[in-house]
Amino acid sequence: MPSLLTEIEDSNPLRGEIVDRFKYASEHFSPWTDEAKEDYQFALGNQWTEEDRTALKDQARPCLTFNRIRPLINLVSGYQRENSSRIKVNPEGGEDRIFSEVMDRAIKFVDKISHLNYKMGYWFDDGMYCGKGWLEAILTYDSDPIRGELRFKQRSPYQILSDPDFLEYDLNEGARYVFKIVRLSKSELLELYPKKKKIIENLLKDNTDDPTESVLGSVLQEGGDDDYGGKPNITTITKDLADQDESDFEDDEKFTVKEYWRPKMVDKFYAIEIESGEPRKFNTEEEAQAFITQQGSGKIIERKVQEMHVSAYCAGWILQEDEISPFEPYYSGYPFFRFMADWAPNADSETLRVQGITRALKDPQREKNKSKSQNLHILNTQANSGWIGDDDALTEEAKKNLEQMGSKPGLTVWKKKGSEIREILPKGPNAGMIQREEKADEEFKQIAGINPDLMGFQEGTTSGRAISLRIKQAVLSLVRLFANYRYSKEIIGKFILEMVPMLFDEKKLLKVLGVDYMRKALDPEKYPEGLNEGHVAAFLTMVKDNKYDVFVAEADQNATIRYEIFNSLTELLKAGAPIPIDLIIQYLDLPNSEEVLQKIKQQQQQQMQIVASQGAKGPPAA
Repeated sequence: MPSLLTEIEDSNPLRGEIVDRFKYASEHFSPWTDEAKEDYQFALGNQWTEEDRTALKDQARPCLTFNRIRPLINLVSGYQRENSSRIKVNPEGGEDRIFSEVMDRAIKFVDKISHLNYKMGYWFDDGMYCGKGWLEAILTYDSDPIRGELRFKQRSPYQILSDPDFLEYDLNEGARYVFKIVRLSKSELLELYPKKKKIIENLLKDNTDDPTESVLGSVLQEGGDDDYGGKPNITTITKDLADQDESDFEDDEKFTVKEYWRPKMVDKFYAIEIESGEPRKFNTEEEAQAFITQQGSGKIIERKVQEMHVSAYCAGWILQEDEISPFEPYYSGYPFFRFMADWAPNADSETLRVQGITRALKDPQREKNKSKSQNLHILNTQANSGWIGDDDALTEEAKKNLEQMGSKPGLTVWKKKGSEIREILPKGPNAGMIQREEKADEEFKQIAGINPDLMGFQEGTTSGRAISLRIKQAVLSLVRLFANYRYSKEIIGKFILEMVPMLFDEKKLLKVLGVDYMRKALDPEKYPEGLNEGHVAAFLTMVKDNKYDVFVAEADQNATIRYEIFNSLTELLKAGAPIPIDLIIQYLDLPNSEEVLQKIKQQQQQQMQIVASQGAKGPPAA
């Protein structure tokens, strides 16, 4: 019986923090997860429990599914895809227009290469199915090994656990922590955490928080003399490996990894740059002092600021200990973005707080399926309602034939003289069952708020105005869901904007802008030579230092001051006020507004020249 040594750290406070917080979060979200999984199954057509299926099968009864939920979700999903606009950067003032156009093109480029708009469609679908959808931002270095590229990954609605005590929509408004749960093989773990090779190669047991149960006894000290800081508090344990199953060592076995994201308040040092008057941030006091010495004067200001950290935990072992987020220092928030469809933040439980379209429709759907199945059962029994007769009316062979052929048309039966045999008269259709099914159909319309007019079904002879009003009413019932979706897109848009200085340098951003934009879209008086690397570098610095005044939202959700002025000018123009068309164009914030203005000015000059030339010729001869 071999016995081997294992040395583990048993007093790492981070380990205890992860275990306690994950237990609290998982217990909080467990009821919602169970309900959400059932919602998802219902929407996709799995609407009977295994117990009900077995019971109906044993009774030789039909088990029908008439999925009325999926078409409703498909309709709302189609409406979202048809009417959703891309994320856009809008300027608050005229001086921000060129900056906003440059950043807008950068965000549009990220959207294009990451297929963000496509993935947001399925993000929205998850919210419709079960109430919550998740997207995660990641950095990849395949195409750009230096700066990296931004990608977005679809995550399961049950894969991310946020702080249960946090009740705001945006996680970056105060959530204390977020867990991401993934299942990885040993080869995947080794690729991510190569410094923990010994532990990973010897992992045996997954679902445990005791590291002495999860690895082979051959794991000794690892990571240098201090065992990653754990050697002062180690426990020596003897483990028995006599009856180990070979299947435990297969590479395709998965282990649960819990990524633990949390913001920490850390000290940063600031010094005022004399030339610009703007503060410069430094990680250490020595760096700030060196900057002040270089410029000749200045004062160091110390402040605590938020910094995002991430750890990784698996089978009782910390595989990554409290490292700075890969998105720092450009973005200090969570890389997880959630869409919650029907959100009631003050509800008593998570199950009531977050719902999708499916939740309220499950009972009408059950009623529909059961009534349909019961009606079919009644029809089946009418076709073969059974026979009743004396014991000696038929021979044994005739009885067996009657059992097999009794429901076929034109059946002929010979019975013993003096005995009686007759068909059992079936009951007629149950009016209550028919009304039950019709009532379920009506309840679908009332609960969902999606009427036949929105689905394209016309009921009776209804006027076009009445149909239009009913469609508007159905759309209004979905406004709250779409408002949450737009807010979620706005959060993602702000994140991408903050990441632009990390993803682009001056040359890369100039390439994205393109020569055509540089030549046509700029005011030639302000930018006679177009944008150069100096202009773009200044824009990137503005984003990095958070010194900009723009609004990020859906393209059709412009709420800036300039857009309000544009609406006011158009109203004045409709009222007959002599508003110059070029002034309206300036506030419209078209991507190529300068090109449009230049063409309008050229056309106006040509018209003036034509009028001037006609006036010089004088009046025509009599």
